[in-house]
This record gives sequence, structure tokens and C-alpha cells, in this order.
Amino acid sequence: MEAINIAKLIITKLKNSQKENDGLIEITSRLKLLKLLYYVQGYHLAKFGKPLFKENIEAWLHGPVVREVYNWLKPHDDFWLNEQILTDEEIVALGLNDTQNELIDDVLKIYNKYSAYGLRDKTHSEQPWLETYDPENQKKVINNELMASYFSGFLA
Repeated sequence: MEAINIAKLIITKLKNSQKENDGLIEITSRLKLLKLLYYVQGYHLAKFGKPLFKENIEAWLHGPVVREVYNWLKPHDDFWLNEQILTDEEIVALGLNDTQNELIDDVLKIYNKYSAYGLRDKTHSEQPWLETYDPENQKKVINNELMASYFSGFLA
């Protein structure tokens, strides 16, 4: 599975849950989306022992980043991002099972309440980013095993 499709799924789920809850639609920033991808991947690794998407997550100055998603987002603004909604057919085509969907929903419920910079700061206090970040080499990949180990401590 590609991280861009999971990014679109996250945007879709956030918009749908906002419509159900209060009807007010909050714009999700590119920075926030990149951090939410990290949390979704981390919990997926911890629960299922394998990544949800194939791309690596790198430790950058402002926290974990999926380079391919960053490059996809870079030429656009946050308003464009929030229009990247999947149809029901596209969601089904992703092939996620109910447990995976529930996990993503749970992660979004926990972490969407934070601002983009709140998530940035949160990642800066967590083991995967702390052990990987190198200001001289921002292409350092956060190890999947490290993420799985760290996030397994938060699973019930």
C-alpha cells in the first residue's frame, strides 16, 4: 500500500468524523498530516507486526516525515490537501480489514486533538525520533522495529 493513499484515507476519515460530530470542518495542515501518518504507521507496526504502507519514515527537523508524501504535498496548500477525499469505492479498494480501519480511527481520535505543532513537539519527546534524528543527516530512516517496540507499550 502507498503512503499517499493512507494520507488521503486519513483526510477522508477526519472530514467524515467532523461532519458526524458537529458539522464544522477543520482544515488539516500538511504538517499535521505527516505526523498523523507516523502515528498510524507506528500503531500498525505494533499491532500487526508489519507496516501499513511501504514507504519509510525519516527523522527530520520538524519530526517524522514520509518523504514521498511530503513531495506530493509540497506544491500545494492545505486547502488543496483537504480536497483529496477518497470515494467509498476507493476506500474499499485499499483492502483494509475492519481491525485495521478501527486502529486508524482510534489513532485519529487520540492524536487529531493536537495541533500540528503540538504533534511536532510530541514526536520530539518520543524514542523513535529521539534515537534517529541527526541534524547532519535528515534522511535517516526511523527503524520499523523501533517504532513497533515503542508503540506496543501503548496498546491495550
